[in-house]
Amino acid sequence: MAKFIFVVCQNGAESACKREVTRNHPELRLAFSRPGFITFKLNEGDLPEKFFLKSTLARTYGWSCGSATSPSSRELIERVLDLPEIAQANQLHLWQRDGALPGTGGFEPGMTPLAEEMAAQIRKHFPAGKQVPVNRLAQADAAVLDVVMVEPNQWWFGFHYATTPAQRWPGGVPLVDPRVDCASRAYLKLQEALLWSGIRVKPGDTCVEIGSAPGGACQLLLEKGARVIAVDPAEMDPVVVSHESLTHLKCRAREVRKRDLRDIRWLLADLNVAPAYTIDTVAEIATNQHVRHLRGMLLTLKLPDLELVQQVPDMIQKVKGLGFNLVRTRQLAFNRNEFCLMALRDQYALRDSRRKNG
Repeated sequence: MAKFIFVVCQNGAESACKREVTRNHPELRLAFSRPGFITFKLNEGDLPEKFFLKSTLARTYGWSCGSATSPSSRELIERVLDLPEIAQANQLHLWQRDGALPGTGGFEPGMTPLAEEMAAQIRKHFPAGKQVPVNRLAQADAAVLDVVMVEPNQWWFGFHYATTPAQRWPGGVPLVDPRVDCASRAYLKLQEALLWSGIRVKPGDTCVEIGSAPGGACQLLLEKGARVIAVDPAEMDPVVVSHESLTHLKCRAREVRKRDLRDIRWLLADLNVAPAYTIDTVAEIATNQHVRHLRGMLLTLKLPDLELVQQVPDMIQKVKGLGFNLVRTRQLAFNRNEFCLMALRDQYALRDSRRKNG
């Protein structure tokens, strides 16, 4: 068993991520760090082979198997193909660490041209009998060999088991097209949040989004056939707001009559305010006597200072106190200085949504 683990996070979040991980796992000690990439040494005790890392900021993680540095990409590819872990792998994920904060200068996380080229070269040079899928969606619980291009000439190696939805994606980034024509980046954030959470919005569901302008998330919900109530005093994208299944309430959430929300199934919020304010705002809706069919929430909670991630456990407990039994948090790949909180009334909500959607 390896004695080091690797963690991939958002570029710029590594300092806060280090403190979060070592606070939740005192058996780990910092070993190596670059923007968006960290390794830790297991100082004492053991971790299960299929361990779960308690972290909101970790995008993906696994056991670290060392690194290689060379000016020759062919030598690095040969090193990958010689790794003993490849014999047990069902999948190979190769990606570059983020070069910038998502949404900055047009940058979005995902496969870079260099990573795609190196993945193609690895596929080409696989010896007979050793071929495994490269940069595909991993099957649940599959053994994955990780190749992280920390620098173009410095590759780190690891492995993990795809025990969570995000660990099925190369580098913890969903296999979606970030170039889609959308009203705002909220489209990408919600697309990832739904994939990560397992929530499936079905045609006819009534959804409310608090802080909806300019309308990226609403656009995705409408594409899924939902009826959408958009709550925001600001102007919405004209194409989105003209959709027959969207109702735009040009006011603040606390000015909405709660009886008008009695049929909502899913509640979303993305407000540029402190997390406590967002939670208080949705609490007024979730606990109202007229709102009887609400099954879950997806909240975007702002972290102007990433060190505020230490308050996440308190936020989770506050949301559970509203009657949500299943609450999870994650800094999505398409988030910036924020994270996503998923809350469900009960653990059967995901199972029911999957059954009804086939």
